[in-house]
Amino acid sequence: MDFGVFKSFTTEDEEEGVINILKGLESRTDVKSVKIKSGNAKTVIYLIMSDDRFNTQVLLNEQLKNAGFSVNQTFVKSISTSQEASEILLPSGARRRFGFKPSKGMQQTTFMASITELFPAIAFLNNINPSLSTDDFYNAILRSNPSSPGAPGPYIRGATSDVVKGKEIIDLSEPGPDLKVKEKITNAQNVTRWLNDHNQKHPIAEVYWGYRTKPSGVDPANPGDIFLVYKNGGMLGVSLKAGGSGTKEPILNTYVKPVFDYFGKQSDYLKLKQSLFPQYLEAGVSELDIKTKWGSSGLAQQLGKFEKQQPQEYNRLYDINLSLVRDATVRLFNSDFNKTKKFIKSQILKTQLKTPFIKVKTTRTSAFVSEIYDQLSAGLEAATSIVASVGGSKQDFILKLSDGITLNMEFSVRTNKSGFEHKLGQFENLAVKFNAISGFTKNR
Repeated sequence: MDFGVFKSFTTEDEEEGVINILKGLESRTDVKSVKIKSGNAKTVIYLIMSDDRFNTQVLLNEQLKNAGFSVNQTFVKSISTSQEASEILLPSGARRRFGFKPSKGMQQTTFMASITELFPAIAFLNNINPSLSTDDFYNAILRSNPSSPGAPGPYIRGATSDVVKGKEIIDLSEPGPDLKVKEKITNAQNVTRWLNDHNQKHPIAEVYWGYRTKPSGVDPANPGDIFLVYKNGGMLGVSLKAGGSGTKEPILNTYVKPVFDYFGKQSDYLKLKQSLFPQYLEAGVSELDIKTKWGSSGLAQQLGKFEKQQPQEYNRLYDINLSLVRDATVRLFNSDFNKTKKFIKSQILKTQLKTPFIKVKTTRTSAFVSEIYDQLSAGLEAATSIVASVGGSKQDFILKLSDGITLNMEFSVRTNKSGFEHKLGQFENLAVKFNAISGFTKNR
């Protein structure tokens, strides 16, 4: 970091000691950067990005005090509304402020989803008003987050790693210019409202965040993001899906191979894989590499280079293979009515689970219980036929459950990875998603 431009604001070398302290701080592994946010002749603001911003502030304050400075702390709204900035005066009277921000280190989708799950659990247990402003709601969450697991939540007893992850998520979630973070906090506030309303009807004793650890007795496959323990001892999983009022978020999110494995069709899966080989040969992959490197990261990287060189040809070959994978999946669901019915029951409705669950959809304006599982349960039990067919786009297919009334289950087969591992780099094991029920139609 170049501090020299601001030395002209001070007399002689009165800031040299401060700069040396900041350089030492910047060399720490937990500190990602030290940069100048703004500066003039009276005040310079330094911004410090850290994996543990609160402890970093304690360390910096100690070092500044040891260097003979008097350290004060004050909120500077332009820096942070959740953490005070440290402030010192140089001998000349010039002010130096040090603000602290969390490092953005978590995988984005996981991070965003976790806000909607964890924040309502903390808010409910601590009676945090969901009608607070985004900043005030966040600061209340930050203050109330417990440092240990156990009843009444939100961290399950023994789940110490979830406690660490929860702190990280909250630290990264400070409202700022990122509108997506603010949107997720708003969603969390709406879930809190739903919890408060639900509590009026069915009194809740404990609320747990099911990040990695599930409560005792809950199946690992339970899709619940948070778990409610009622005062009568009963338990309910709540699967949270954020989106717009008209959006369709995946209800099943799996891969091609586990679906074929469930049906016991490993030989068909092998045939599917072999049907993709010609397109890989066209992409410049040798027969030897197909035999010895299939599914490997190294071969995926090779395909990534091909994509950069010939993007149109790459996408043409991927579209061919996408169609082959989708058509094979359609044939699989058409192969056995009873097996398909059992798949829907066990993998989507999760009827084998000991602990029941519901799906709550969250939007910018509300949170509400989705009726899709009730609709699907009724349609599935009544169905006398299940017919799979391709959908309107290259990645979509539909399961039609019929008994005089047809219920359409909308699925998709598509890539869900990024970089060189997407599309052809994902090979035959693309994602399989059940997205929605499109409605009921009366059979003629």
